[in-house]
Amino acid sequence: MASFQPNQEGINQIVGLLTEVHKPGANQSEVYAQLDKCRAYPDFNSYLAFIFASGEGLPIEVRQTAGLLLKNNIRTHFGGIAEDFRTFIKAALLPVLGHASRPLRHTAGTCAVTIVNQTGLGAWPELVAALAEGLDAAGDANRLEGALDLVYKIAEDQPLQMDASLPLAPGEAKPQRVADVLVPRVLALMGAPSPDLRALAVSTLNQLANVMPGALLTNMDNFLAGLFALALDASPAVRKAVCTGLVAMLMAVPERLEGNMTNLIEYMLKSTQDEDEGIAVEACEFWTAFCESEVDKDVLRPFLPRVLPVLLTNMAYEEFDEEVQEAEELEARALAGGPGAHKADRDDEIKPFVHKGTGHGEEAQEGEDDEDEDEGDGIVLWNLRRSSAAGLDMLSNHFGDELLPIILPIVQQRLHDADWRARESAILALGAVSQGCATGLAPFLPEMVAMLLPVLKDPRPMVRCISCWVLGRYAKWLLERADAGQRGELDSVMAGVCERCLDHNRRVQEAACGALATFLEEGEPERHMAPYMAAVLRTLAAALQTYGRKAMRNAYDSISTAAEEAPGLLSQPALAQIILPPLFHKLDTLPDGDRDLLPLMECLTTVVSKTGAQAEQFAASCFFRCIGLVERAEQAAASGAFDPDEAAEFIVCALDLISGLTEGLGVSIESLVGRSPLRDIVVRSCKDPDADIRQSGFALVGDLAKTCAPHIKPALAEVFHSALYNLEPQMVNQRTLSACNNAAWCMGELAIKCSGDELRPIALQALERLARILQVPTGALPRSLVENAAITLGRIAWVCPEPLAPHAHEFLGPWCAALRGIRDDIEKEHAFLGLCALLRLNPQGAGNCFTALCEAIVSWRHVGCEGLHNELIQLMQGYKEQLTQMGQWQAAMASLNPAVQQKLAAMCQL
Repeated sequence: MASFQPNQEGINQIVGLLTEVHKPGANQSEVYAQLDKCRAYPDFNSYLAFIFASGEGLPIEVRQTAGLLLKNNIRTHFGGIAEDFRTFIKAALLPVLGHASRPLRHTAGTCAVTIVNQTGLGAWPELVAALAEGLDAAGDANRLEGALDLVYKIAEDQPLQMDASLPLAPGEAKPQRVADVLVPRVLALMGAPSPDLRALAVSTLNQLANVMPGALLTNMDNFLAGLFALALDASPAVRKAVCTGLVAMLMAVPERLEGNMTNLIEYMLKSTQDEDEGIAVEACEFWTAFCESEVDKDVLRPFLPRVLPVLLTNMAYEEFDEEVQEAEELEARALAGGPGAHKADRDDEIKPFVHKGTGHGEEAQEGEDDEDEDEGDGIVLWNLRRSSAAGLDMLSNHFGDELLPIILPIVQQRLHDADWRARESAILALGAVSQGCATGLAPFLPEMVAMLLPVLKDPRPMVRCISCWVLGRYAKWLLERADAGQRGELDSVMAGVCERCLDHNRRVQEAACGALATFLEEGEPERHMAPYMAAVLRTLAAALQTYGRKAMRNAYDSISTAAEEAPGLLSQPALAQIILPPLFHKLDTLPDGDRDLLPLMECLTTVVSKTGAQAEQFAASCFFRCIGLVERAEQAAASGAFDPDEAAEFIVCALDLISGLTEGLGVSIESLVGRSPLRDIVVRSCKDPDADIRQSGFALVGDLAKTCAPHIKPALAEVFHSALYNLEPQMVNQRTLSACNNAAWCMGELAIKCSGDELRPIALQALERLARILQVPTGALPRSLVENAAITLGRIAWVCPEPLAPHAHEFLGPWCAALRGIRDDIEKEHAFLGLCALLRLNPQGAGNCFTALCEAIVSWRHVGCEGLHNELIQLMQGYKEQLTQMGQWQAAMASLNPAVQQKLAAMCQL
């Protein structure tokens, strides 16, 4: 095993600590702290690898703990491990992949995939060779299972690595890809005697189908044949994996399935009713996938009378559903009153807080609005009920009103059923088809709303929940009725939903808050929401006083939605004073270190940025609370008293709240900034190893640059240095993209507050970093980062064009391409002013980019800035004069699209 040779004393010391961890009554925190100190030794991870791989006389749990510690260290510090030790660790892991102990071989696989995450598969050809040998080891069940389990892990975590190239072998004309070696072997294992191996082989190939490596596409006929051959397998695990695979293939290669579509529909219809819920759930995904696929939808039409009743049946809660039991238990406690009626939510009931972050110009993430979170539960468990409802939703969007004759009789019958579960599923069905069957349902909607309003008070909490959700689904229709002068239903619904927000059952509170947020998002503030905003805010203010920890997140979300969707209303003094005092009271009463501070601060960030001067009376205490939070979190993390990741969350939320105050108060924030250590905090944040802290630090720099730049100016060089470092190629990766985006944006905000002399020292460095981003192939980086790079480059060119102008021909083409996609606003104006300043100094810089320049200019819908408009006219008339003298003007115009020619001539008076 390479050159590392452990000494027995070191082995004994580490084994002693690993053994101590498992002793009853041991102080595990203290033992792990001692193990953590061992990380200071360069060969510590080699010792862990040795104990894990070679400690045959040790208990399995001791060796497994060594392996898990090794995995964690690889994940966080692999880049700092010396190459000799890396080689030893990798070599030590390979034999354990086939160990007789399943926990050890699976831990070895986890360590291996963690290394692959760091280095890629192509850099570890020995692993690929070991996997190939293991997959071929039909006579050694342990090696075979260990190898296949690791291939599955890689396919799950790093599927793109399966297309990595291996080093060129002797005699090979071109290198093989990893998938070329492994995929055929995994395909062969679809026929393995062991059902566990068959299921794992199919699941592995299903994971790979998400990225479709060439080796799988080449062998697609074999894969499909294997799936069909296993369709009636005796093992439920195999049949479940088959259903998953067929759904994936329907999306990936629909043309390969069209010839068997009738049989496939029959199979999925039967499987959707399988007594094994795992199989039924996977099969039920077929109906959604079918609607999203490119197959001829008419083939499903004859099956609808059979498919829809199955989906409706599946949409009813099971008798012992955990969600139902929890809601009924909450109901019983609330109705009984007395001690424990409002028992505090436990930590394990509350989903981890995930901070949204402050990304300037970043695109909204599609698909975040999950309509199937109908009961308002923070953590949605996908099950047959939800999958069936999603399938019905998708089918209604495709087949529309023709579904109604099939489903309405069933729904009407269930609405009068004595079993509340049947009634609840009928209401869910009305929500599921609300969009697809809107036209056909329109005549029934007044009757439906009249039916749902009293159901908001149903004795069963889950019925109250689903009624809130369905009313939210019909928000658009209710708002249209209000526009037509029929506001009665909307008045009643808003009153009913607000009342349910203060329900005694947490599950109902969450569902009602979700419905309230939907109305706020769907309605136009002044036209629709103004009559209700005072009642909404009073309801949410009351919720802040009464909700438990879990439902409080939903209240915060609804308050944030109100601020985002109706900022003009929330900035009114009367309305702001309803919600601001209870929010800030909450901030004052929660102690430092309380994780409930995090969602509150995130909510306040949105609210104070929209309420403007109304938050001024609370600003000082909030501002200095945030300063203190940052300083105390930094100190606690540095001393080891606080987990660094947890400390980072508090720092990020505090920095973002200061950003919100800065945006809301504008220049009024200056008096607070001037008597605080914020500048030093910001400088540290922009240098922090944690990308989330840097993201928030750069966001705050940009916001402060807008309102009180003189307070940032003394740290200008440090901030620019940090921003430039974050735009280095090695720093621009998936994990750090938001920090890079904010670094680019804040440089632009600072640039327009600087003089040319202040920018000159960094102008060329900025050009190098920003131009490199602009030259990356389209789609490889987020649009927001590319656009921020283009704007910042323009702002620097506007203030300090001289150093940049000689290099214009090197980046003008991709720069213009990026500017073309930016919407008309002040940032685009600045960028074009920089473009004009550059080309004034170096007209020849346009070079071969004349077409791109013209297309960028005509991307303006309307140039509102008269100075910029005149600049563009002078620029293009100058080019016309030069090119006419050279006899090239007509050819230059002819190279443009006719629509571009026409608009350019009109804009620039050509």
